[in-house]
Parts: sequence; structure tokens; C-alpha cells
Amino acid sequence: MKKFISSKIVFFYFAFMVVLAVVSGYLVHKVSAGTFTPAKLTISDSRASSSGASAGVGVSYQFNMTATAATGIKRVDISFCTTASGTCTAATGMSTTAVQMTSNNLSGSSITTTAPAQNQIQINVGTTATQSPTAVSLLVGNIVNPSTVNTTYYARITTYADVGSTTIDTAQVAFAILDTTSIAVTATVDSTFTFTVAGVGTTSSVNSAATNVTTTAVLIPFGTLTSGSTKIAAHDLTVVSNALNGYQVTVKAPSLPPLSDASNNIDPFTGTNSAPQTWSAPNGSSANVNTGFFGYTTNDSTLGSGTTARFTTGPPKWAGINSIAEEVAYNAGAVTTETTRVGWEIEVNTLQPSGSYTGTVILVATPTY
Repeated sequence: MKKFISSKIVFFYFAFMVVLAVVSGYLVHKVSAGTFTPAKLTISDSRASSSGASAGVGVSYQFNMTATAATGIKRVDISFCTTASGTCTAATGMSTTAVQMTSNNLSGSSITTTAPAQNQIQINVGTTATQSPTAVSLLVGNIVNPSTVNTTYYARITTYADVGSTTIDTAQVAFAILDTTSIAVTATVDSTFTFTVAGVGTTSSVNSAATNVTTTAVLIPFGTLTSGSTKIAAHDLTVVSNALNGYQVTVKAPSLPPLSDASNNIDPFTGTNSAPQTWSAPNGSSANVNTGFFGYTTNDSTLGSGTTARFTTGPPKWAGINSIAEEVAYNAGAVTTETTRVGWEIEVNTLQPSGSYTGTVILVATPTY
């Protein structure tokens, strides 16, 4: 048996997402109404016209706000517009007609979700109850993103104590729609937020692991893989923001396994984001089952969830990429400029079938104002 594999050429194409959450108060006709603060909107996919990773799933929109009054919420209106105020021009190409409520913490029962228009969502509470002036969370899905690329849109949110005349709270939150391939861009709406990705050369270091692959902003060219020899690459993720409540960067793969060719695959490494592990060689004894591993690491020692320094304590720790977004960078406060280095490692054994393997890694940056 040959001890090397001659034609495993691996490329990663990046899809970078910038999710922008902005709180911006505006005047309303009813002087008794309050303004949700803080408030943010996180979308699961920033690609123009995207309907999700697979047909019928749609994009999820997560609204997080803080109510100002204990008044029971009877109705919530959300309109997606091209401007934050004034006449609402509908976001071109957006569709909410198949919208579904995934989860919410509204007080009451018999909650229904409809789409009065293609750019609108209406949530009705059949039987209301006192809504404590606390965090309100609404997660809706099955939405098709607007079609105009590299454009900022605004969700105008209004809650009512009745079926639509007595306003409780209002808010405007912004979100950025990128190119159909989600190329990283700078988005500035009232407040400043910039997310960029830069390639890293060979003989660099990520958590004391030495890189032997040179990356670009949109590509990890692992090249030819041989059994028993690891390839390590890295990227620098830089955030510039005046968001008072910081930011979070997550990583995920659109689908698993993360790399594949026509009929074979390379699996995620066995470590997890919550419990990363030192690297170990793939030990699978059957082709395509743990005969190849791909993993990631981060040099951020102040992560916002779980054990903060889990990737940086001791020798380099690695996690297998997931189809669910997982944290690789975090800061709880405003940052002028902050750079986090993430690393990528891959290895195969002698049973990994030859082929040209490709995959995609999606980075999502979310500021909280």
C-alpha cells in the first residue's frame, strides 16, 4: 500500500457575512409610546435573494428588544423598508409570505404569524397577559432575502396594546444584504462597523501552531495532502466598531461533511467548540469515515460563551466545524480595532480516497449597539 495520497487538492471558498444591528430612535405620533432599547436584528444568511441553505428552509430573522412597559402586547407589526423612517418603500425581492414563527417569549396564548404584504410580518396574540418590561425575543423563519446586493435595509417594529391603534413601543433595526456569494463589505448605518478578513502566510503562528499554507481573503488552498502530514492555515479577522455592547464572530459550514468531491468526503475533527482538543490524526479504518479531518482554532481567550480560554489554554486546541454557527471571536464592549486570528488544520490517512475536495466556510459578524 502506498503511504501517500497524490491528488487530494483542497480549496475553501469563503462566504463572509456582516450582520448589522443598530438601535436608532425616531419620533412617532403617539407621545406615550416608548422605544425598544437595546434592540438588534441578527439574520442567519446575508446573501442577496437567499432562501436558506436548502430549498424550503428560508432565512431566519432573530429580533431581540427590551420592552419599556408592562402592557400586554396584542399585536406586533414588522415592515422591511429601504429607509429608517418616512414612507416605507418595500425591500425589493424580499418575501415574507411563507413566514413561520420559530420561537418567541411573548406573554399570552394563541399566537399567530401572518404576512399582510411581501415585506411585512404581523404577529397577533389571541389572549394577552402582562408583558414584563424585559427582553423580548422573536425568531421568525422561512423568509427570502431582498435581491439588491450590497444594500442596507431597515426593519421597523411596532407593538400595540390592541389590534393596531394603541402603540406601546417602536424601534428601527438595520441589516446588510451582501452579494449573492456574500463577499465581505463595510456597512455603516449611523454607527460604525467594519468586518474584514485577511490572508496569512506560511511560517506564521496561530496558538503556537506554525502555518505551512498561505491563504488569501477568500481562499484556503490546502493543495495536495499526504498521509501523516498536516496542513495548517490561518486568517486574521479584524473588527472596527463603536458598538457599545461589542460584537461576536461565528463560523459554520453550509452543510456537512465540510469537504467533499463527487462521492467522497473529509469529516469534521472530533473536538467541539465547547470542548476543543489537541490535534489527533484521523484513525478511520473505512474510507470516508474518519479517514480525513478538518478543524479550526481561534486565539481569542475572552470568548463570550462557555470556558473563555478553552482554545488558548495549553497546547493548540481544535474543533470540528459544524453546520450550526459557533463562536470564534467576542468582545463585550466597544472596540476601536481588534484582530482575531483563526486557524484551519487538515489531515488524511492512507485510506482517504483520492479526489479534488472543496467546501465553504461562512463567517458571520454581529455587533450589538
